[in-house]
Amino acid sequence: MNIQKYSVALVTSLGSSKNSSAVAREIGVDQSTASRFLQIVGFDETEFKPMIARLFGNKSLNFVVDDSVISRRYAKDTEGTSSMVDQSTKTFTNGCKIVVGGLTDGKFFLPICFEQWIAQFILGDAYRKTTDIAKSLISKLLDLTINVKCFVMDGLYFSEEFIQWLHNKNLKFVIKAKTTTSVLYKGEKIQLKNCKDLRLNSNQSAKTIVAEWAGKMWYFTAVRRSGKRGPKIIYLISNFKTKSKMYAKIYNSRWTIEKCFRTTKQSLGLTDSFSQYARTYLGHIKCVFFAFALMQLLMKKFRLNSTEDAIRKAQALKNMYGFHESVLQISLLENYA
Repeated sequence: MNIQKYSVALVTSLGSSKNSSAVAREIGVDQSTASRFLQIVGFDETEFKPMIARLFGNKSLNFVVDDSVISRRYAKDTEGTSSMVDQSTKTFTNGCKIVVGGLTDGKFFLPICFEQWIAQFILGDAYRKTTDIAKSLISKLLDLTINVKCFVMDGLYFSEEFIQWLHNKNLKFVIKAKTTTSVLYKGEKIQLKNCKDLRLNSNQSAKTIVAEWAGKMWYFTAVRRSGKRGPKIIYLISNFKTKSKMYAKIYNSRWTIEKCFRTTKQSLGLTDSFSQYARTYLGHIKCVFFAFALMQLLMKKFRLNSTEDAIRKAQALKNMYGFHESVLQISLLENYA
């Protein structure tokens, strides 16, 4: 058993639940073998470096950080779980939260590292905020010496301390700001949503000002976006100068991690591990993200339009050649340039 076999089995299995039992059936081993493997699976962000080069080449990349809740509503004895808000449904659920960091060129997304967020009442003095975990993920990326153009996050990471940390490290960022953020602009303290110079005309999609916030000057951009309830205006903060539309384009690269969460939950079994032990279900999550990474390579190799198309391609390979031969062919993509 290795991460390639487990991950490809997640892709090729056609069952409604892609847990270790389904993976074991797909591979042809007993369930205990798959479960034991999840407790020892080893594959960290340093091993993604060759895959990064093969998928992206010399392209300019953004590093996107976001978090996702994995609901474990009926498993309150599971290690590391607690009541939390699932942002995708805007409801409370019992579950675990993971903070994920990945590289994107706007089309492909490679999830290279993640860590679990655990509630303060469980960890006590060892508690870490999501921004603390984001720092850890960014530090891991910097250790890889990957050339990253910009760091991109949504409004949950809009905090003075975190933004100052990024700025002090000379890291360019685009982060969603709160609409009620008060800035000092032209000698007047004003909320972003009330700033006349950030109001967009009908033919404008983005507009930028320079204003003071938290004792420093920053670039604030109003961006018109399409929402479920019609057009809406969001605000971005950044620490470098570029065109207004470029801030919007950089922030829109966040959509690749949202698609990653959607696909891994719907098609690769991100939420399907029912183990009570954190080491086991985190091992399963690691294999799910590795499976997604393999599908990005398959998507590039065959010039497919989506990760879902790549999953269907992998399933077709399995039907043509059998599981073990398909594992070999898909694993060879790690060496595909």
